[in-house]
Amino acid sequence: MKEVGLRYAGVAGLLFCVVFIVSYAIGVHPFIEMSHLFFDLFIYGLVIYFAVNEFKKLNNEGGLHFWQGMSIGFLVNMVSLTLYMIFLFIAMNFNDLILADYKIQASDFLIVKSVQYIESYGADQYNQQVQAIEDTTILNMVFMAGVKKFISGLFMTPLISILLRRNYQ
Repeated sequence: MKEVGLRYAGVAGLLFCVVFIVSYAIGVHPFIEMSHLFFDLFIYGLVIYFAVNEFKKLNNEGGLHFWQGMSIGFLVNMVSLTLYMIFLFIAMNFNDLILADYKIQASDFLIVKSVQYIESYGADQYNQQVQAIEDTTILNMVFMAGVKKFISGLFMTPLISILLRRNYQ
């Protein structure tokens, strides 16, 4: 179970890094654009499906308990997001523009939505949000990205585990 999970976690981690690089290269900031959530869900869904399916067919004679699918999915989730977070930390330390671009684009987005934001949450909350953007560090960004990946993986793991489970005859 562990070998299958680790192999597919490496694939997922690599795919996340490629999506980040391509997105940033074409000018779509990976930390701001919400479409990356769909990429995360798609990648996790695909990778966890293949990992659990391979374990089920090749290692488990066609049977799969829910807990086995959950274990594989959780392993894939944790290892791939760890690989991605390490990649992000290294990339952001070598390229200062990633954090600077995030701050600019997030501030611009907040300015565009300032009237709505202030009406909904108040001026104090708006000012706190502006300050939070300015105070953002590389570690904040890496942690935030890791949490998003973790939640995406936690959403897909039980779904795939339920779909592929089959009790032993």
